[in-house]
Order: sequence, then C-alpha cells, then structure tokens
Amino acid sequence: MYKTIQVFFGFFAILAMARIAYAQQFPDVRGTPYEQAFAYLSSKGAVNGYSDGYGLPDYYLNRAEALKVVAALKVPSRVQYFRENPVPMPLFSDISAGAWYSPYVEAGFEASMLTGYPDRTFRPARYLTVEEAVTMAVRAYGLSGGAGGALLSSYIQNRDGEWFTPYINSAVSKNLIMHQGRLELGGIITRGRFFDILYRLENLKNSSSAVYAGPEPAITSVSLLAASPGSAGGGVISVAQPQSSVMPQFASEKYFAISMPTLGVNDLTVTHPADPFTPDGVLIPLKIGVGHLFGYPGGGGKILIYGHSSSYPWDVSNYTKIFRQVNKLNVADRVYVTYDGKLYTYEVTEKVVVDANDTSHYQDDGRGEDLILYTCWPPDSIKQRYLVHAVPVSVVALR
Repeated sequence: MYKTIQVFFGFFAILAMARIAYAQQFPDVRGTPYEQAFAYLSSKGAVNGYSDGYGLPDYYLNRAEALKVVAALKVPSRVQYFRENPVPMPLFSDISAGAWYSPYVEAGFEASMLTGYPDRTFRPARYLTVEEAVTMAVRAYGLSGGAGGALLSSYIQNRDGEWFTPYINSAVSKNLIMHQGRLELGGIITRGRFFDILYRLENLKNSSSAVYAGPEPAITSVSLLAASPGSAGGGVISVAQPQSSVMPQFASEKYFAISMPTLGVNDLTVTHPADPFTPDGVLIPLKIGVGHLFGYPGGGGKILIYGHSSSYPWDVSNYTKIFRQVNKLNVADRVYVTYDGKLYTYEVTEKVVVDANDTSHYQDDGRGEDLILYTCWPPDSIKQRYLVHAVPVSVVALR
C-alpha cells in the first residue's frame, strides 16, 4: 500500500515537473495569470509556441486556431482520422480540402463543437469573439446553460434572449471566467483568456467537480479586448495594447505601411501624395512604395491604396510591379495596415475588375470602412483596374 501511494505521488510530481518544463517554453507566459493554463494545455499537445518560443498570451486568435486547440483536447483521434482520410467536399464553402485546419473543422463539426454562419461559411481567419469563444468551449465539453434570464457576472458581459446567453450562463455558473477584468460582448478574446477557460473545463472534467474551485490567479494587469463603443457587434474591434514586448506580427515601425502575407509583401511604405490632384503628383509616392487616397484607417470610410502592376522600361524603381499579383489575394485573406501607431487588420471580401473610368466603387455607399487595393489591369495595360475590397476586423494599439 505504501509503495502504491509512493508511485501515485511520484506520478503527480513528474507531471508537475513536466508542466513546469512546458511552461518554460513560453518565457512571456511565466509570471502571468495564464502560466498554469499554458503549462497544462501544452502538456496535452494542444498548444504550441511560436517559432521564437513565445506563447503570446495577450494576443488574439482566429476561429481556426481556437478550434484546433479545442479539438486537440477533446477529439484528437477523430482529428487524426480526418487528417488521414480527407473529405472530398468540405463542410463550408470557404474551406479548401487541403487547408491545415480542415481535419479540425470536420472533427469539431462531428462532435457538435461548432456551427457555421448562415451563408455556409466558417470564416476561419476571423478573430474569435468573447461570445463565440465561450460557446465553442462550453459546447465542446457538453455543458448546457440554465434556463431563464442572463446570469450577471463582474467578469463577463451577458445579455437576455441571445443565442449565446445559455452558454455564458453556464460559464458563469461553473466559474469558468477568470476573476480579473471584464470580457465584453463583441470583443475578441486573447489566447490567454481562451486557454484559461479550457483549462478550467479540463479541471472540471478531471476532478468530476460541478464548479471550478480555483485557485484564482493573483490580481494583476490583464489586457481586455473589447468592441469599440457603438460597434454593436460590427465594425472595427478595438484591441488593447499587448503587454508582451514582442511587436505583433506584420506590425511596422513606420507611420503608414501595409503588409500582405499572401503575396509575400511586408512592411511596404504607404504615402499620401503631396499633390493628389495631378497625375504627376499621384505617381510620386510610387517611387518609394504605394500611394494613398481618400480616407484613413479607423475613419470609417473608403481607403484607397494604389500601386503599379507594370511600368515603363526606363523606370528602374523597386516598386514598378508591386501589385502585379494582387489578384492572388483570396477572399478571407488578411491585409495588415500600420497607421499612426496602430495595426489595422482587414479581411478581403471581394475582388473585381472594372473599366478605367468606373468610379462607382470609390463612392460613399454608407456601408462603413472599406479598404480598396487598386492597380492597372491586366498587367502591362491601362485598359482596366483591378480592385480588392477588404473590411476591418481589428485594431491593435502599438504604443
């Protein structure tokens, strides 16, 4: 009996050491309220660090990334099955069979962890909102919310009669929300806050407890990601400055710059012409990058960023063909614009070819902020224009 107890406690000592070792993979997580959650989830193989070893607990995550963590915890065997047996026709119209997250989507849908949007899209690149995060986590663990009105909490917003109300009720009643700050509906959730919810759910599962009993982390400064006032679930999501000293990926030190990872374009200078009313004036910014017209990021209107797809043989600038492959951007791809100390993220919604004299796309249509990437088309011609439309999904303060 004594030996059995020794082995029993020895196992937990090894597990504790393993968790510490995993936590040490994330130097930016040590000493934060998320250290325990990261250690546990990484020990389960559900959370990996970035290439530089950082866990980035105060950064946002998209729907595909969140689903990957949940499915890796709950249905790893089914993920492996769909990885080995890819489906010929994906569940959602915006997911390709070869996408890295396709097995997680199939396994998650099978396990009733997720549903798509009414237009049969999953929107994998869209950042995960607070209500989506809670719903995904609670559904994955088979919990249901209580009947009646919305339960009130100091740590998360709730609202009566909404699709997410019972799931937030469940999270509140089972103490799944960290006792720090307040998560707001419509805001995007950080990696740390989402992982902490999953850690608490795992604790309930492993201990057969009805309510997570702690411990709660020591009071500290936790960044909260909340929707902009008046956004009402739409428009730009305003994000607090990350506490990590590491700059967000695709952010720039420049005042105005654009990055398009799909095209391999990073930190490209954007310049508003000193003389936007003459052809020569408009062309001057193209010697050092791309140009800009109309509104600015965060202003709520049309933002035009224009660049060359071709130029004259004697023009030896590095930017004469910078937008030559802009047609390779796909719907749901991300475009990142740094402007005045903030990183604005846009999601591509539409690509269109128009006549050179067609200005209808630049008119104010009352639909809110719209980033338009503009170039002559086809390459080596000025007959038409290629336009890529993108809408804002988040903004992060860089300083």
